[in-house]
Amino acid sequence: MNLPDLPCPELPQLAARLPDAHKGVFGRALLIGGSCGMAGAISLAGLAALRLGAGLVRLAVPRAVLPTVASFSPCYMTIPLAEDEAGRLGRQAWNEIHPWIAQASCIAIGPGMGKSTELVELVASLLKRISCPVVVDADGLNCLAECGMNWPSMLPRQVILTPHPGEWERLAMASASDRHAQIKKAISAASLHRQRIPGGELTVVLKGQGTVVTDGQSLVVNSTGTPAMATGGSGDVLTGMITALVCQGLVPRDAAHLAVFLHGQAAEISADSRGAHVVLPTELIDSIPAALQSLSGP
Repeated sequence: MNLPDLPCPELPQLAARLPDAHKGVFGRALLIGGSCGMAGAISLAGLAALRLGAGLVRLAVPRAVLPTVASFSPCYMTIPLAEDEAGRLGRQAWNEIHPWIAQASCIAIGPGMGKSTELVELVASLLKRISCPVVVDADGLNCLAECGMNWPSMLPRQVILTPHPGEWERLAMASASDRHAQIKKAISAASLHRQRIPGGELTVVLKGQGTVVTDGQSLVVNSTGTPAMATGGSGDVLTGMITALVCQGLVPRDAAHLAVFLHGQAAEISADSRGAHVVLPTELIDSIPAALQSLSGP
C-alpha cells in the first residue's frame, strides 16, 4: 500500500519524574462514559490512565453503575451523573459534569457510554464547551457520527479521535475495507481542522494492524502489537493511556504516538510472558510498566 509522503516523527519520550514531583504535576484526567452492562469499559480506561501516570483520575458515570465502577479500584475517584431509564448518561448529566470540566487537564469521552438521542446531545454539548485536549473513543465517536456531516465543526481546538475502521467509515464515509482511503480521509480531516481553527490540532488514531497516527502533517504506522490483543476492552485501555500522557504534558500527536506504541508493546510482553494466545485488557494494563521500561533499553 502506497501511503502519503508525510514525515514520520521519532518516538516521543516521557520525561523522568523529578524527586520533588507530586500528583498535581501529572495532570487531572476526567473520563466520561459507562452504562448498565458496560461498566467495565470506563473502568479499564481509568485503570490504564492510572497505570501510565496521570496524577488524578476521575470517572464520571451514571449513578446506577457507580458502585460497580468504584469496585474495580480504590485508586480513582468517581462522579455520579444523571441517568436515563436504561442506565445511560442522561441529558441532565451536563449540569452535574460542568464544574469538573474546568479542572481537567485532559478529558476522554465514550468508553461504555452507549448511544441515545440524549447522549448525542450531551456529547455535542461537551465538545462545544471543552477547552482542554479531549480524546473521543467508542460510543463518543458513534454519537459524533449521529450529528451528520457537520461533525468536524463541532470539535474543540485539540482533539484525538481513536476510531476502528467501522467507526471511521461512519464518520469519514470511507469504506472499512479500503485502508488506503481511510488513511487519506484521516489526513484530510486533520489538515482541515488545522485550517479551520488557528493553532488547532486534530489527531486521528486509526486502529488496525499497523495502527496509523496522523495530525495531517505527519504519519506514523505503528510497529508493535499482536493478534492476542484482539479482544474487547483493549481499545478502552488505549484511551486511558493516551489521556494519561496528555495529562503529563505531551502534545496530542505525541501522546497518541507513544500510547499506541506502548499499548502494542505491553500486549506483546504480556502474551510472551504468559505463552497466551489472548491477552486480557487487565493483563495488558499490568504490562504497561514493563513496556515503559523497555524504552530505556536492557
